[in-house]
Amino acid sequence: MIDFAEPGCPAAAAAKHSWKGHFMFVLGWVVAVTALAMWWVLWRIVRYPGGWTYAFHQEHREARSALDDARGTVRGLRRTARREKWRARAAVQRAEWAYRRRVRRAEAELRQLDTTHRGARIEQLGAIALHKHAVVVGNNEIALAGLQVRFELGRSKSASYVYLTQPDGLEHMERYGGAQYPEDAVRRFVVRVQNAVAAADKLKEQRVGSLRAVKAELREARSATEQMEEAKERLEETRARHDADVRLPKARMALDDARSTWQSLTGRRPL
Repeated sequence: MIDFAEPGCPAAAAAKHSWKGHFMFVLGWVVAVTALAMWWVLWRIVRYPGGWTYAFHQEHREARSALDDARGTVRGLRRTARREKWRARAAVQRAEWAYRRRVRRAEAELRQLDTTHRGARIEQLGAIALHKHAVVVGNNEIALAGLQVRFELGRSKSASYVYLTQPDGLEHMERYGGAQYPEDAVRRFVVRVQNAVAAADKLKEQRVGSLRAVKAELREARSATEQMEEAKERLEETRARHDADVRLPKARMALDDARSTWQSLTGRRPL
């Protein structure tokens, strides 16, 4: 038979540990409740200064209620004013955000349409590289839109010539020797460039229409300040209404009277 009272017994040690843990748990709750009670008593004495009797006894309950009512009226009016002003300011902020967001979106679309990259490389023949939106000759990048491309065969038929004429009249010529670049290969390349130019011209026409639409949207977005101005007007009206409201000053005067009454009763003026 095991004697739980025997020193060194595991069961006795476990029971002792469990009892100690339970005791510490209860002690913690007692300390917490005591601290809370002390804080409540201190808060009440500060709220109703003058001593224990004025803060807790029933005979001064009406005086405390009058002071509470005056405080509650001022607090409620202040809370209402803060809430209405906050809502009005939030409405202004939302209107400004919506305005800026619309303008930024239109500006981003306009930048995207105005900026044309050469795009992926499709094919290269000699010094001329054909990209999706441009041809690159050495270090020169030439937009496809509006470009004129023509093929000419040399008199000796031992060389082919490709001419690239830009819309401003600037022309570039590239020579292809027949030994390395057969005539058929050069002609096929020229045809592919011409087809790419036709596609670029069509895309440019579409882009012009899109540019007009996006520019119109940007003008409209920048001029669409009605909601923002209305929100600002409502904010100013809300501020002016609360500044002109006599209820809060009257409530403050009533609170001062309640504090004076309490001070005449206790000799201490409450906050």
